[in-house]
Amino acid sequence: MSGLSHSFGPQQILKDISLNVAPGEILCLLGPSGCGKTTTLRLIAGLEELQTGRIAWNDLVLADTGLNVPPEKRQVGLLFQDFALFPHLTVAENVAFGLKGLSAEERDSRVHEVLDQVGMLRYGTKYPHFLSGGEQQRVALARARAPRPRIFLLDEPFSNLDTRLRNQLRDLCLHVLKKSDSSSVIVTHDPEEAMFMGDKVAVMQDGEIVQIGPPEELYFRPLSAFVAGLFGEVNEITGRVVDGHVVTPLGRVCAPNLNDGMEVDVLVRPEALHVSEGSDRGAVASVITSRLLGGSSLLHLSVPNGEDGGLHVHSRVPGRMLPPEGSSVRLSLDEQNVFVFPRE
Repeated sequence: MSGLSHSFGPQQILKDISLNVAPGEILCLLGPSGCGKTTTLRLIAGLEELQTGRIAWNDLVLADTGLNVPPEKRQVGLLFQDFALFPHLTVAENVAFGLKGLSAEERDSRVHEVLDQVGMLRYGTKYPHFLSGGEQQRVALARARAPRPRIFLLDEPFSNLDTRLRNQLRDLCLHVLKKSDSSSVIVTHDPEEAMFMGDKVAVMQDGEIVQIGPPEELYFRPLSAFVAGLFGEVNEITGRVVDGHVVTPLGRVCAPNLNDGMEVDVLVRPEALHVSEGSDRGAVASVITSRLLGGSSLLHLSVPNGEDGGLHVHSRVPGRMLPPEGSSVRLSLDEQNVFVFPRE
């Protein structure tokens, strides 16, 4: 995709979007509602007519200002959150629906193969209304994969499912996609889903791509406060650069390449706040409350902040750590998860 721009009336939805997705690669489009993710997906699918730019698969142009290949001729697979199964067809008939130009034997073999991949082989003769939501989504995944699409598009496919089912289907879908040669694009507003599913993540804001790269690059090296905040909770502290550093209630933070006197936002991930009991080093904090969250503990802490009273911060620590309310602990910073940006 190169130079995609799109408007609905006077409102510009996309601004010069350019992306490359390799065969077998999964790209996640991540961003808040209304940032242009689904419009991008619809342009790739041919469900919206391209206004500006070019979409191609290898050297085959699918859309530009003078050409718009119909959706059914693009070899695109689509998976949406509403399943869209035909209620009057069995599971096997739903999966076989998009298989054209095959013999009956080839069609049955392919239906058998994809239903087996998603664990739904024994449900082939059932109708959709006999299935749970998770089972219907498995069938929808099998149906979308059956024609072996060269481009596979997924629009928030797991958002209607409960947490347990969502995690199961993410895992299943990831393994199915990684065994294929399709170029896959997933739309999501869930950063955890983007990091779990994506080989690359493209963060969108107001119709533009503000950063793209592997999940670990976006998490550890965000280019803006928006990107940093998108990948989970952050503690926000304002400050001013002095001699290449910012002094905060949590300690001194490096601020390279920022001018002295500049007002900045210091973003500290909860896991960057290391907590110790009985130490005499680091910032002193008072425990407001603590909660066990399974494999980690979340501490609500108050750090003295001069005339402004206490700075309320969260610390996430691995394992079980539940100091009593009102007790004192010491905090140290892991600067790998601390980010400094000019104040917006």
